[in-house]
Parts: sequence; C-alpha cells; structure tokens
Amino acid sequence: MTEARMSSEPQPLIDLSDAAIDWQVLLHSGNASAADHERYQRWRRLSVEHLLAAEEAEALWGDIGHTEAAVQLPLQATPRRRYRGAAIAASLLLALVAYGGWQQAPALLADYHTSTGERRTITLEDGSRVTLNSASAFSVKYNDERRVVSLREGEALFEPAQDPRPFVVDSGGEAVQGNDAVFSVRRQGKASSVVVARGEARIGTRVLAASPDAQAQTAWQRGKLIFNGRPLREVIAELERYQHGRILISDSQLGALPVSGVFDLNDPHGLLSTLEQRYALKVTYLPWLAVLY
Repeated sequence: MTEARMSSEPQPLIDLSDAAIDWQVLLHSGNASAADHERYQRWRRLSVEHLLAAEEAEALWGDIGHTEAAVQLPLQATPRRRYRGAAIAASLLLALVAYGGWQQAPALLADYHTSTGERRTITLEDGSRVTLNSASAFSVKYNDERRVVSLREGEALFEPAQDPRPFVVDSGGEAVQGNDAVFSVRRQGKASSVVVARGEARIGTRVLAASPDAQAQTAWQRGKLIFNGRPLREVIAELERYQHGRILISDSQLGALPVSGVFDLNDPHGLLSTLEQRYALKVTYLPWLAVLY
C-alpha cells in the first residue's frame, strides 16, 4: 500500500478503485492489524470519492464467488460509478482483444501451431518428430544443406530423424543444433531455454548434455506437470499456459509457498482443487478469473 494512495490529494477515480481493492486484499489476508483497520476507516473518510470507491470494493469483495450478483452490481450503482465501471470494463475488453490478437500472430505466420491447452505431435517430411506444447507455433524450411525449424512461440520437443543434414532449431536467438539428441526448446518473447533429454546438442561451440531432471521438465508431453519445491507463483504461472483466463494469488507471502507434486494437465481445475486440499488454500472462480487466497 503506497503512501500516495492514502493521501488526501485528489486522485483519478480508477486509481482510487485500485487502492480500495488493495485495502480489501490486505484486510482479508489474515495479516491485518487493528491499526490497519483504523487506517482504512480514516482512508474511507478522506473524501466522497474515497467513500464511493471503498463501498464499491467492499461490495465486489462480498460478491466474489457469487457470479450473478457480481454481474448485476454495476446496474445498481450510481451514475458516476456506472461510468467508472463501464470505463474499466471497456479497457479490459480492449486489452483482451489486443492480447488475443497478439497471441495469435505467431500462429498465423507458422506452418504448425496449437491452441491454448492443446498438445500435438507432428512428423516432418524427413521422419523427425516435433511435439508441440500449449499455445505454440513453428515453421519448417528444409533444403539440401540443412533442416531448419523456426520456433515462433511456445515450446516444442524435438526428436530429429537420422540425416546427414544438420537439424537446427531457431528460436529467435542462438540456434540449437541437435542431430543426435532429443531436446526441447521454450521461447517466451525474446528469451529461450533448452532442455536436453537424451544425447548432446550444441549452441555454437557450446555442448549441452542431458539434464538430470529432463524427464520432469518435459513431463508436459505426457500430460503432466511436476514440481519440487517450486514457489506457488511459478506453479500458477505455468498452469496459466494451459488454460484460458487468469489465476491471481491474493498476496506475495502466499505466492512464495513451496509446492511439490505431480499434476494432470488434462484436468487444470483438478490441479487447483488439489492445491486447495493439500495446502489449505481457497479458490474462488469468476468468469475468466480464479483467485487463490
């Protein structure tokens, strides 16, 4: 909670809404002190705008888990609050449309692609096999001198067929050559990572050997996610790759919770249910959104 958000100076209405929601997260986190509750009451009384933002956030928090009530809430608001809600909704809609268009761009330019939550294995013309992970895309360019796969987005596991031509994977940075290897490449924006499951691959003159935990890191091809002491925030970030919508964690302390286990990718809701049972978490579902607390 920043001091700027708690000042009595005029603030944009959307900023006040954000601050009011921050207050609700703090007050319901289980870590709020009596002083925090007193500070919140003072914050509510700073102006009429502060009071309206506080009441709206309180109503929203109370409606979490009651989707129909949450949908009806803007219809019961004052004109100013309806305007603010409409503005926020419009901004979110534009962001989702823009994000969706951006996410689809690599697929539109690729020879092969998968949608969110889909996994697919493709056999190339030389007999090489490529297993695509969720929301991934690649193109192929073979000639007499070499075989080149361009990973445009996402992640893929490569099993090159025996061929005198080099098998090269270009993920936008340094190219990986792995004629005699089974390896995966993951691309996220401009960053890439490589996991060698069998044999040896090369990046330039650097040799990459098989990783001891390669089976765990490539378990997605078998429909599993395996974690060993990974922070909850990283587990959730990984899960989000396989489903539509967002998953939010209520506070940073919870996000640091270490998680271990084997989870089924074919049942993402079951993964959240397992987390609820094993770590005493709560999950609230809204359209396109799940909240962990």
